Amino acid sequence: MSGEPFDAARALRWLKQLERNNDRAWFAAHRAVYDDHIKPEWEDLVAALLVSLVPLDERFAYVDPRACIFRLARDIRFSNDKTPYKTRLSAWLSPLGKSGANPGYYVSVTPAGAHFSCGIYTPEKPVLEALRRSFVADARPFERILRAKRLAPYLPLETDPLQRTPRGFPKNHPNEALIRARNYLVSRDYTPPELTAAGAYTTFARAIRDSAPFVQFLDSTIALES
Repeated sequence: MSGEPFDAARALRWLKQLERNNDRAWFAAHRAVYDDHIKPEWEDLVAALLVSLVPLDERFAYVDPRACIFRLARDIRFSNDKTPYKTRLSAWLSPLGKSGANPGYYVSVTPAGAHFSCGIYTPEKPVLEALRRSFVADARPFERILRAKRLAPYLPLETDPLQRTPRGFPKNHPNEALIRARNYLVSRDYTPPELTAAGAYTTFARAIRDSAPFVQFLDSTIALES
């Protein structure tokens, strides 16, 4: 891809200002920057990343970028925090967009820089059980992926494990740590200078390339075991 669809420096400045002035009056006064530049550029960035994913999984060719992007407005109906806006731009890239707890890639830009993570977060019970069954049978293919040099900057594996082995699975199994997992995620953070120097597209596209085998393993395992 030639060019950078997203002006990271401008977005960082605007998000920092929003963080200091998180109210509707400030947003209304500065909305033009968001509507004219930041929002459409973020959509263009997500679209470009989806295109970069097509050679890895052709299903991404049919994903609407807008179906991947999270709203900036917060749902404050049941929250003690009444600030009306999130101070991040974020998207979940998967064949189903942001709907569904399926393997994918998360990208966000915040006042602190950028965050990338990928894998599967809070999967539905049948999906989680399929992954756990695969690790009971043989975790070596997954462990080889985790040992890959390209994945090292995104480790450790984040699992949010159960305190005990889930019912129906063997206790004291050699792969017990993977069996007790509730999530399977890897991630990496980027400072503002790192983000602006490389550009958001290059930063996230490289992270997707590095971590694609990890996501593809989860996706293929679910398809085989389900």
